[in-house]
Amino acid sequence: MDLNMNFKAENKLLVEDGWILAFCHVRGGGELGCSWHKQGILDKKPNGVHDLQACIKHIHQLGFSQPCYTAIMASSAGGVVAGALANSDPGLLQAMILEAPFLDVLKTMMDTSLPLTIEEEEEWGSPECNMEHYRSIESYCPYQNIRPQSYPSVLITAYENDQRVPLSGLLRYVNKLRMAAEQYCQSSDLPDSKKPNILLDVYPGGSHCDSLPWEESLQKVSMHLSFLHKELNLNGCKPSRDNL
Repeated sequence: MDLNMNFKAENKLLVEDGWILAFCHVRGGGELGCSWHKQGILDKKPNGVHDLQACIKHIHQLGFSQPCYTAIMASSAGGVVAGALANSDPGLLQAMILEAPFLDVLKTMMDTSLPLTIEEEEEWGSPECNMEHYRSIESYCPYQNIRPQSYPSVLITAYENDQRVPLSGLLRYVNKLRMAAEQYCQSSDLPDSKKPNILLDVYPGGSHCDSLPWEESLQKVSMHLSFLHKELNLNGCKPSRDNL
């Protein structure tokens, strides 16, 4: 799935406020041609996770950011890469914003009654009838690989009537992630203040990544910016390279 590089007023606002925005074209996306896309499908899906990890580490090495000031935003299939990175290397991030993210890949691709399953077999595989595909998806699926550890905070936007990324899968993901975060804090004897905020915002009646009415769109952007400022501890100050 290609990144949407269209102009967004909220991105202009962030840049003017001192933020640094980076766009990572991971393998599996179509921005760099068919070959680039094919290097990130089926059993090569983890390549996209490795690419995102490499991009974030490079940004840190260049001095543009550090983990406590780093957040990622992803939508739809991009949620697989973001969610997998949160499992494999959560220390790279402080927060994630995910819109209609595909997080329960294995269960979704096992359900042939869903529209996504048949359409996307060439992309993800057929785990119901192919054990190699099953094991491959199981190895990186964000939902399947949640475990007790220190996770970044997460804000997920979901749509009630989404047929491509069912709300039920996101509810399962949020519940399992909250339980894992709770278990980690208890086993590490950490206070509740150290638990990540794991939030789910559901839009009634909406479908997959629907365009929202103007006022609701502004409210969503406002919520995202408020979430980022709180989780990156930026309230009352602007992000600056002097602080990095």
